[in-house]
Amino acid sequence: MNLPRCRNCSATLTGAYCSNCGQERIHPEDLSARHFVRELADEIANLHWRFKILRSLRGLLTPGFLTNEFLAGRRQSHLSPLKLYLVCAALFFLSAPVAGFRLTAMVEQDPTGDLDRLVATRVAARGLDPSLFSARFDIRVQSVYTISLGAGALALALLLQGLFRRHRSPYGAHLMFALHYVSFIYLVTAAAGIGRTWGASTSAAVLVAFLVIGGYLIAALKRVYVESIGSLLWKSAAVFVLTLIINNLASAFAIRVTLAVV
Repeated sequence: MNLPRCRNCSATLTGAYCSNCGQERIHPEDLSARHFVRELADEIANLHWRFKILRSLRGLLTPGFLTNEFLAGRRQSHLSPLKLYLVCAALFFLSAPVAGFRLTAMVEQDPTGDLDRLVATRVAARGLDPSLFSARFDIRVQSVYTISLGAGALALALLLQGLFRRHRSPYGAHLMFALHYVSFIYLVTAAAGIGRTWGASTSAAVLVAFLVIGGYLIAALKRVYVESIGSLLWKSAAVFVLTLIINNLASAFAIRVTLAVV
């Protein structure tokens, strides 16, 4: 009789948890949204999740590494993709004061002046002090943008499923890749913003960010999907273009919605 083995350490499983490393037995439904929400609540309640953050962030810097680890069942040492996404979003917004991701900076960087006019109209309608309005906006836009970009990850996963349909991977597997990819984008965007604050030109910061994200994407796809470089290049281009569209839409949506609710 062949007994099941732990996907993390290969020890024989005799119950719901591995007696060797403690990882929970993996089931097909582990890629469901309900499982992710339940797992997030359990993980936050446990203090040891803090130690996973550094390991997960370090693993995220190696393209495709965390996705492969998660899909292979080696999940005990790292945050799940959803939790890592939320952590990277939090780091992104914690860097906002230094990186210039605030309403005042957005208004200054808008060459059309449209955002300035929208803000002035909303401030007058609300009868708020401009500084108080900006403070409220900066707090609320974080949640709206995080949700918007998370929804964009769902669209990226759909594109990946179509591009790599020959792999016959479930949608959840592509979503894991998309969440790791978007998490990395959060970190690069924050770094680019800090670079601008420290004196780099906006065009130079954006160019470097695009090059880093593009190179990361190609390397990550190569590690996870294992296809020829020629095939990966055009597929990477398709994913990158959709990434730009999603980011622009998420930014515009977050700004508009936040202005409406402040």
